[in-house]
Amino acid sequence: FESRTMSTDQKAAAAFRAPCCKKWFACVNRHDAKSDHKLPKLTELIVGCKQCEKVFKVKDVDDYEEADEYCPKCDSNFSIAKMLTR
Repeated sequence: FESRTMSTDQKAAAAFRAPCCKKWFACVNRHDAKSDHKLPKLTELIVGCKQCEKVFKVKDVDDYEEADEYCPKCDSNFSIAKMLTR
């Protein structure tokens, strides 16, 4: 994982890896706009922190806690809700 392979949305602190095409995006809308397919419903997220490039998993996107919105390595904060909002 390298931050340069992710979506170029500079405002996002993190990106997620789309399970369908294995590419990195800051949000669902960015994925849908840049891909020839729609993102399927996600149950978990593979997240990449843009600060330290740590990759980690958020196991349940329907029932996450505030602590899940922080990088476990550098403590950078990001928003799961913003990633998933269409």
